[in-house]
Amino acid sequence: MKVKQIVILVLVGLVIVLMIQNSVLVKFHLLFWPVYAPLFFLVLGILAVGLIVGFLAAKAGRKTPPKPVSGREEKPAAATKTGPPTDPEK
Repeated sequence: MKVKQIVILVLVGLVIVLMIQNSVLVKFHLLFWPVYAPLFFLVLGILAVGLIVGFLAAKAGRKTPPKPVSGREEKPAAATKTGPPTDPEK
């Protein structure tokens, strides 16, 4: 496994543990309305908003198109002559 995958799995595991430990019903205000929901829904909602904002910020910060995946740059093909050499003075 790659390091990035391991970090993601560990973070997902921490979020699951956090959800299980915070299943108590809480009251929070959504604009003007009081809402009663398990605390982990509030945590997941904040996590989702953070992920969306981070994704949009990263996408907006990218000014150039992404590089090719292959890692090789495309080079124009060199012009080749075909046929016998010609004398430019003729």
